[in-house]
Amino acid sequence: MRKLFTVLLCLTFAFGAVSTSVYAQEKMSRKERKKWKKMKKGMSPEQFQALTAEKNTLQQEASALHQQVKTQEETITQLKAQVSEKDSQIGKLRNEMAELKEGQGDNFAKGVVYKVQIGAFKNRNLSKFQDKGNFWTEDQDGLKKYTIANFRDYEEADQFKKYIRAMGVKDAWIVAYEDNIRTDIQGALRSQGMDPEAIEQKKRTRP
Repeated sequence: MRKLFTVLLCLTFAFGAVSTSVYAQEKMSRKERKKWKKMKKGMSPEQFQALTAEKNTLQQEASALHQQVKTQEETITQLKAQVSEKDSQIGKLRNEMAELKEGQGDNFAKGVVYKVQIGAFKNRNLSKFQDKGNFWTEDQDGLKKYTIANFRDYEEADQFKKYIRAMGVKDAWIVAYEDNIRTDIQGALRSQGMDPEAIEQKKRTRP
């Protein structure tokens, strides 16, 4: 290490290529200047050539290391951008999961949904009890209409309707919603690629 330091100092003094050499010379005492000047004169051409070659090699290695550092810095910048993008994606997924959790695994305010209407009453209002159970109230044609449950599958809604009727609610029937707006049930079935007539025929042929 001491030898390398000596070599660099000698070459810097010889070529004057490094700007800091001027500052070093100003701080150097006369004795030191004399010493380094004597060392320079005492070098053979072969020694000076070897020192020059070694200096060039060291400069090339330093340049290569500098390039490697630059490449690594660029890679780190790219990785940081990727991490930021992944963090953003994770945040969106977490929000979607939270929305699904609030909707009990599904956002029934979107798409086609089937519910079972259990009655339409003019003089009965159960809306004040709505937070006590899984039912919804609608005002339509001067009536309070009550629906319960959410189904994506029509067959499941039909089975649930039968259970409700078996429990004594003889007027229970299926109603359809699309994007949380009541719609014609036949249109809802067709939007799901189902044939309403074929479904009715199937019901009639069931034992």
